[in-house]
Amino acid sequence: MPDGDDLKCLITEEKLETPSTFSFPFTPYGIQHDFMTEIYSAIEGRKLGIFESPTGTGKTLSIICGAVRWLLDHENREWNQLKQALESLNMKNEETNNDDDDDWIAGQAKLVEQQRKVYEINKMLKSLEEFNNNIEKIKKEQEFKKKKAKSLVIKTLNPKKNDNEIENDKKDFFDEESEFVLEEYDQLSSVDDFEEISDDKVQYEGVKIYFCSRTHSQLSQFVAELKKSPYSTSRIVPLASRQNYCINKTVKKLKNITLMNERCLEMGKPSQKPTKVSSVGSVVKKKKSETLCKCPYNDKDKIQSLAEEVTTELRDMEELVNRGDQISACPYYASRESVKYAQIVTLPYNTLLHKSTREASGIRLEGNIFIIDEAHNLLDTIGHIHSSQINGQQLTHSYSQLIQYKNKFELRFSASNLLHLNQLIYVIGKLINMLGGTPGVSHAEASRKGVDSKVYTLENFVHQAEIDHLNMFMLVDFFKRSKIGQKIRGYSEKYMPSVSLQPSKPKLSNLQAFLKQIETKKNNKGKELKEDENKHPEPQVTDLISNNPLTPVMAFIESLTNYCEDGRIICTTQALVSKGVLKFLLLNPAVHFKEIVDKARSVIVSGGTMEPISEFKDQLFNFDGNNADRIVHFSCGHVVPPDNILPLIVCTGPTGKQLDFSYQERTSIKMLNEIGSLLENICRTVPAGIVCFFPSYDYEQFVYQHLEKNKVINRLSERKKLFREPKLTNQVDEVLKNYSHAITTTSALNSKVTGALLFSVIGGKLSEGLNFSDDLGRCVIVIGLPYPNIKSLELQQKMNYLNSHMGPGTGQQHYENLCMKSVNQSIGRSVRHQQDYAAVLLLDHRYQRDNVRNALPKWLQPSLQEHSKFGSAFAQLNKFFTGKKKLQQ
Repeated sequence: MPDGDDLKCLITEEKLETPSTFSFPFTPYGIQHDFMTEIYSAIEGRKLGIFESPTGTGKTLSIICGAVRWLLDHENREWNQLKQALESLNMKNEETNNDDDDDWIAGQAKLVEQQRKVYEINKMLKSLEEFNNNIEKIKKEQEFKKKKAKSLVIKTLNPKKNDNEIENDKKDFFDEESEFVLEEYDQLSSVDDFEEISDDKVQYEGVKIYFCSRTHSQLSQFVAELKKSPYSTSRIVPLASRQNYCINKTVKKLKNITLMNERCLEMGKPSQKPTKVSSVGSVVKKKKSETLCKCPYNDKDKIQSLAEEVTTELRDMEELVNRGDQISACPYYASRESVKYAQIVTLPYNTLLHKSTREASGIRLEGNIFIIDEAHNLLDTIGHIHSSQINGQQLTHSYSQLIQYKNKFELRFSASNLLHLNQLIYVIGKLINMLGGTPGVSHAEASRKGVDSKVYTLENFVHQAEIDHLNMFMLVDFFKRSKIGQKIRGYSEKYMPSVSLQPSKPKLSNLQAFLKQIETKKNNKGKELKEDENKHPEPQVTDLISNNPLTPVMAFIESLTNYCEDGRIICTTQALVSKGVLKFLLLNPAVHFKEIVDKARSVIVSGGTMEPISEFKDQLFNFDGNNADRIVHFSCGHVVPPDNILPLIVCTGPTGKQLDFSYQERTSIKMLNEIGSLLENICRTVPAGIVCFFPSYDYEQFVYQHLEKNKVINRLSERKKLFREPKLTNQVDEVLKNYSHAITTTSALNSKVTGALLFSVIGGKLSEGLNFSDDLGRCVIVIGLPYPNIKSLELQQKMNYLNSHMGPGTGQQHYENLCMKSVNQSIGRSVRHQQDYAAVLLLDHRYQRDNVRNALPKWLQPSLQEHSKFGSAFAQLNKFFTGKKKLQQ
């Protein structure tokens, strides 16, 4: 598949000169022009870029106009260079033919080599022309369909199936027990026996820009910005998971992403004849047969039609789902089908960062550009994605399922499948032993190891667990290609409740539970949670059965394939085996990012605040020391004038007490009272909306209860309508809507209640990706510094690893960075455009420290003021808003 790297083998890539001007929806600010210039140069120079641009400075538009401009220039260069190279080689061939050199053999060898190059370039040109012709053909067909749609009422030829028909399809999944038999596993083969390989491969795809962000809402914002840009005709495809794209109601009901993936694959897999067993008990190999699609939306023609629409019309994920639903075509498969023609692909960065997910999505790294926005937590995200955790209940449940599954189908397995299945059962049994349990016994048994926590290197763990003689890579490969997870889930669904954990003494266990229930009611009245746990022990097992516990178990086993130095295993045993936990902690995120860095043309990470830059340079891009010359850093100021921002470090409260919200002091009565007095004073001065960030949900709850008890909440409510950040994600939009409405209505009515006060949490749902612009955020208050628990085993291991691999003191720096990155994200929620203005109050005397102050956003520091007394800080705050009020009159 020819791309820029293939061309380098035949022709030297001419350098593109960075443009002096860029197309933009309006006249760009100086910092926006600089941003576009730098990102263009970085992509052209095959660099690894770290780009900082404060939120509200038009970062997304600058990325689009700089990166897409480069892509279009590169496409023109590629075509022109191929043409020029072909002409040049043809001329050289003529010269070689006319050459009267006496060395005939050397001349012929030279001619053959030139002819080979001509052949290769001709092949590339032909594939490029075919690629462009296909796109033009699709555009014309779509134009024709639009014209036809205006003049005719188009009736769907294949109506949607109703819910009853889909339910009938659902019933057909597990009619034959042969469906539950493992796929044949051949460890020497890299291709699934039943996987169809398409011969219709597009030879040319060209360079693509992959734009990644944290959430789908942020990706939709990117698409909205692209629509407003001069490049709205670009071919863009939004990639997402089945959970986001599935329109089949039966599959959507499953909700769990793993179950949805498995069900979708089952509905579209090739139909196979029942497994045959010979007279000697060996399995007769299955044969492929025609694909039988059980999903009404997995229609090849309709999917192709939707894919062509995606190629020619700019749509975000939600719009693609709606269109798929209209024409009964699967958006998931349509989006993947259209990627080959795309210039820009949007996707959540979890999809890019996880290798197996990346490969399953068909993302090609070689020669492409990857722009990762909102990348301030990229290192933590990589670590989280590749860490894994399982508990004793999942292990014992998986063990029980595997044993019963093996007993049922043992005679129908090949020798290879039986060998690997036995190895998997053995490994899970040993993991149960590590938690102090006994394989085959109820998860409710007491642990032999008591309550304890130990940290192991990977090498020590596999040795201690007595599984160091087995090949974990092969077991993971067996799990994926034999589809054992899907088979066991299907078998469990059909034979429920026979596939369940069998307690060693069921009757005794029930009696004990009954007696314990009586004792609990007698001694612990009101503790409903404990009563429920003792009263209903079995439903927890049922929940785990439906969630397929083998999947997280295999994720943990796959973690054991990491390089020994890159991770640690934390083994936590509890009184009961079911409560014990095995956790793999990834310490070196760079190892999982290295392939992207090595193969991509350019990788750009961007965000409002990317400090500390050293983390990206040393721990992500240049961990092995080979990429120092590829790294570039760009940082710009804010478009908002300095006099529109008032950042204040407030060291004392209204009563003169020093503000110290460290873990030891923050629950003291004097600190709680200071918070109440501060908020009352601030609410009397600041108009419209105030967002107050607390270090944690627990502390926010603690403060609220204290203020409510002392009637402070009542007094605050006389000035501002009070809202609190919800813990449930699905309630966030409602709270934000009500908060915005309260500010708008109170301002219009000019009542005594002026605006609203929102209690939020640093690192919570409202601290990232949300805009509190204009009246929504006239003041941001940050209470304390949210340092993580220094006694955490995981944090200690990470700090020790950094100290030993990156140098002394790096671990402590990491500890401080975790805190300050969260603070900076909270600060960045306000001041979103050039005319916006806001105050930022940092409440804690520790903000005076040089290391803390220097870690604050660069754009904030020129305006930053320290106030040792609350009176002077409050006077400055009052002056700031009085001045803004006069300007508006």
